[in-house]
Amino acid sequence: MVCSPIAPPRGDGFGDDAQSRVPSWVRGIAQRNKLHRQILSSSGASAGHATSAPPEHPSTPADPDLYKSLLMRLSHADPSERCLAASLLAEVAPRGDRRALTSLLAVSGHGNATAPSGPPRGVRDTDHGVQVAAIDATGIVAEQTGDERATTVLLTLLKQRDWQLRTAAARALTRVADGRADARILSYLCELLEGSEWHSRVTAAELLGSFVTAIGDDDIERVAGALRGALADTDWAVRKSAVKALGKCVASHHETLPAVLEMVCDSDWRVRKSALEVIPSAYREGLEEQLREAVMSRLEDAEVGGNVRVYDERSRCDSDVRSAATLCLVGLAGHHQGWVVSALEDIKGSERVQGAVRERVEEALRMFSEE
Repeated sequence: MVCSPIAPPRGDGFGDDAQSRVPSWVRGIAQRNKLHRQILSSSGASAGHATSAPPEHPSTPADPDLYKSLLMRLSHADPSERCLAASLLAEVAPRGDRRALTSLLAVSGHGNATAPSGPPRGVRDTDHGVQVAAIDATGIVAEQTGDERATTVLLTLLKQRDWQLRTAAARALTRVADGRADARILSYLCELLEGSEWHSRVTAAELLGSFVTAIGDDDIERVAGALRGALADTDWAVRKSAVKALGKCVASHHETLPAVLEMVCDSDWRVRKSALEVIPSAYREGLEEQLREAVMSRLEDAEVGGNVRVYDERSRCDSDVRSAATLCLVGLAGHHQGWVVSALEDIKGSERVQGAVRERVEEALRMFSEE
């Protein structure tokens, strides 16, 4: 019996019926690889010499036809096609390209929440993966531009209940603002820090921490005050994020260190651990007694404030805080405080601390004796 040959599939791989039996994730990889080759060839790069460095944004699309095709695919019926188009558009579109930003903002978030100067027309995509991809692409296309429309939509997205959307929006906002927050962004985040949704308060605290090193003297007091207020939040995750952000404020706002020291006695072990972790980098002279009392009290960490742990093993939580206190002493050893060295020597003679933490203690004492 003669078997007729199977005709090879035709088409470009985008929804071709002949490939319907191939798993969608395999087709997706093939599609992405093909478009990457198009991008590389249209920009004059060689696929064999491609590097991991991010591509430079061109002033105009290297391949106008490919650029137009990706814009059209943002409204494709298949969510995987829209997700792929959003991701690759970030590599093709010129930085600050208004047409690409208009399309991405309409897909990623509230299209009507943009500046009056040019609101994008479109409906927010209903697919979660497409939204995340479009938000990330928005951050790349609008990177370092301070684009007002992108900033407005990204700030609005910080209120989303979905943590992936909030994280993507925060990441994109940092890109767009280029690490520098203007008065509008700071005001919005400070207000968000007092909002009713705990997840948005966490995101606001984290973003304020990422912007704090580039905040001017006029704004640092307001930001530090808002973060200090968040230390009294009823949610442990908000307090934890606020402690970490305040640790970055100490360099330009010394009054924040006492507030951080107080949090080593927080009712939640995760907040106590975070406070101990930021103390070495936030250390400033003049508070040695308070510092000593705060850190030493946590070497014997136990239940504080009657906090009821439902999902956590008490012994594990307390040991994590004790380890954090020990590593805090290791971080403070370079400041040549006598009480720090004495405490580390006592810890070394104890059998409680073992493993990597003990090695850090021994290394710190070795370095101190060599100086």
